[in-house]
Amino acid sequence: MTAEFVDVDVDLDEVNDPTPRTYYANVAEWVEQWLLPHWKRNPKQGKWDPRWWEYAEVIARLEALWQSWEFLRHEGMTGMTVFFRDYLGPEMREITAPDGPFWKLSDVQERELPQQWPAEAPPAGLFRSADDPAEQ
Repeated sequence: MTAEFVDVDVDLDEVNDPTPRTYYANVAEWVEQWLLPHWKRNPKQGKWDPRWWEYAEVIARLEALWQSWEFLRHEGMTGMTVFFRDYLGPEMREITAPDGPFWKLSDVQERELPQQWPAEAPPAGLFRSADDPAEQ
């Protein structure tokens, strides 16, 4: 048997860079592009504000969820199972609970809502991107 060698291109800057690379630039991008398409519930059983970024508690919880997702996505499907079971479910139940951060919202859920909860873009500059020098 003969050994075969395969040329592999390796970006040494990336290998030597201790800064983890995130798939999404910031929590707002993750909420809009990943969370809301993946978390669809009966609006009569929970509350959601499209201006979620006005609530300090919600920002903190969603930041933690996003960072957990970014870490666990590298763990394959087992990582995603852990994410859904241990992080996403419990946190989203807290965030959307009737007595959660959005408790003062009026019951606008009586109208027919779209399949995905709405989200308004936060003001420009509210969230730093993961590659921002302040995040290093």
